[in-house]
Amino acid sequence: MATTQTYPSPNVQPKLVKKEDGSKTDAWWANAVFVIIVHLISAISLLVHAPTAKTMWLWSHRAFTARLPLRFLLGIMGTLAFQGSIKWWVLRHRLHHRFTDTEHDPYSAAKGFWFSHMGWIFTKPYYPRLKLIDATDLNSDPIVVFQHKNYVFLALFTGLILPACIAATWGDALGGLLYGGFFCRILTWHATFCINSFAHWAGDQLYSNEISARGNLLLAIMTNGEGYHNYHHEFPKDYRNGYRLFDYDPSKWVIWFFHCCTNQVPSVARVPDNEIRKARSNMKLLEAQRERDQCDWGVDPNTLPIMTYNEFQEKVKNEGKEWMLIDDFVLNVENFKSSHPGGSKLLGSYYGKDATRAFHGGLNNHTKAAKTMLAMFRVAKISKSETEL
Repeated sequence: MATTQTYPSPNVQPKLVKKEDGSKTDAWWANAVFVIIVHLISAISLLVHAPTAKTMWLWSHRAFTARLPLRFLLGIMGTLAFQGSIKWWVLRHRLHHRFTDTEHDPYSAAKGFWFSHMGWIFTKPYYPRLKLIDATDLNSDPIVVFQHKNYVFLALFTGLILPACIAATWGDALGGLLYGGFFCRILTWHATFCINSFAHWAGDQLYSNEISARGNLLLAIMTNGEGYHNYHHEFPKDYRNGYRLFDYDPSKWVIWFFHCCTNQVPSVARVPDNEIRKARSNMKLLEAQRERDQCDWGVDPNTLPIMTYNEFQEKVKNEGKEWMLIDDFVLNVENFKSSHPGGSKLLGSYYGKDATRAFHGGLNNHTKAAKTMLAMFRVAKISKSETEL
């Protein structure tokens, strides 16, 4: 998942700001000030207040929606992240997937690392294609509707007031507010921001290279599995981010538990293994082609000069050329003779001769690498009419 909203969003959608001349949108001061204040309070907290051990272990969560009881619980837990209402978040996440790396991507990596990480927070959004994103399921879900309408109150209460109240039971209300509230929000924000930025900048592309999304283990550990972002973009319907057994993806384990052991997740979406294998195979082919293109495969046969068999023999006899003939190609083995596994003497016995039969099993069944290496020694091609005599 890559979308974040970093302040308690209002009940209505953010005003879309469009300038006729196509210039940059205005600064989003309310959002920017809120984000800066939370960062400052969190930094000051480290200097002025040491929390108790209980306070340090207060808040940790993941989220997924399913049946009503679980959706309600996880809707509240998701509110703790201060990343906007479910509706706000999901619509922009869908927009991000539909227009990844384009000007319509809310946090496009194509606009630079800083913008995708958190630069987008500081300018008023203009999403002309948001109207193309289907919100029917969101508008019909009572949990989503309730959380969206009451987001400001819910976010402030669950994210700041509640941790202070809980920590107050052991005499550390301030620590609960500062660490369970502000500091925890900073950690959550930047973990998600890293999906917008680092996950589109560093890591592997095992399933697709059509967009910038990547995946790596470090980000997966930081985000409970979301760091396998290349898979998520290629197969966004799949409930997993790391589909392989050894992939670190606690979120899929939690979803799988609720699916198999309770009635709270009645169904999960999985991409067929055959489709995953095809995606990986395509990427392996592309990688192999890139590596192949970087290799020197010798002179193009179509550019070699044509030589008669007699000319070939005269070059060896009169000019002392260390040449032999294999598969109608004249090979110069002068610089290879000392490296030949069979010794230079064996090669020398074929100077001025056709060694095709000996090379292809007459004396030795040469490896594919040896056959490929022949192209590096080509200097000419024998006339077809000559070889047919």
